[in-house]
Amino acid sequence: MDNQKLMKLNSFINKAYECFSFMEFLKLAIMGLHEVVMYDSGMFFCGISRDCSFFKPYISGPIENYYKKQGFPGREEFLSQFQEGAADTDVYVYKAVDYSHGIVQITDEPRSSFLASQEDFYIVCVRIVNKGQFLGEIYLHRSKEKPDFDDEDMFVLRLLKPHVSTVFHIIHTITAVKYIETNNQPNTQRGMCMFDEDLSLIGGNVIGVEMLKTPTIFGSSVLYHLKELCVDLLDDQSSNNADNILFASKMLKTTNGDLKIDIFSKNNQRANKSRKYIVVMEFCNEEQIVADYKFKFSKREAEIIDGLVQGKNNAQIARTLDLSENTVKTHIKNIYKKTGTCNRAELTYVLMLNK
Repeated sequence: MDNQKLMKLNSFINKAYECFSFMEFLKLAIMGLHEVVMYDSGMFFCGISRDCSFFKPYISGPIENYYKKQGFPGREEFLSQFQEGAADTDVYVYKAVDYSHGIVQITDEPRSSFLASQEDFYIVCVRIVNKGQFLGEIYLHRSKEKPDFDDEDMFVLRLLKPHVSTVFHIIHTITAVKYIETNNQPNTQRGMCMFDEDLSLIGGNVIGVEMLKTPTIFGSSVLYHLKELCVDLLDDQSSNNADNILFASKMLKTTNGDLKIDIFSKNNQRANKSRKYIVVMEFCNEEQIVADYKFKFSKREAEIIDGLVQGKNNAQIARTLDLSENTVKTHIKNIYKKTGTCNRAELTYVLMLNK
């Protein structure tokens, strides 16, 4: 790949992380995707918004002339797969010809009839999957009069895939929050907030802002712990993370119940742009906090783990949970035994790997 195409690819990825709706991402793809992978036409399907759009590369004039929403065969299969999730072992970027010849195996490929029946185009598929959850698909078509998608095209699409999946996950989350708010469902506990580089609140929905005020079982606010998590996320970033894209998922015990926190962060290195943090929060029941760990902890062990990963000492945990320090020590020994760890640093590392 030459330097010019690499620069265009990096620019496309940076701009993608600024998209907060499916339509914004679609317009970005129309404007810039053909500069890194040549195609004649394409199709997007976005799972949660249930949008299907056929599109083509931008040349000139109104961008609205370059896409059209349509119904399509297999819609229900797409929705069913979105609800059930997708296997992590599936290939995510592949050619239609490889699928039709059995070289690539895909679990319940919802467009198999479409792929098999297309004789006038070369087709490549990008499955958008985040943590095993199917979020949608992108198909690119190229006329048979032109060369087939080559190894460099496939390499570029494989580089794009994880970024597109993360962007779609963010878009889906934002769409879900908007759907909840516009349908007047006050009992929902999903909130969203955005912070700037200095961890100042710069946006969010009503539920998210209210969640920030919630006291934790350790006496401090959710906002206090949230800022700590953002700082820890930045401190723990990998030195070889060239794209500087960060994600963390944490559980926090509050007086209103267990709060699941997802943090997305992207540092835009273009001029006058700085790091932003997107935070999504949702209350869940007591069983979920135990089930979120790979290891089979008891509810009491899960409560103690929450204290450990937040840096509390045994005495503080004991006071919070109304236990003796000896009881807390016994539980900690059992936790270490289950995880094969011998100290708090190792425990935190193992739990992060197995979330």
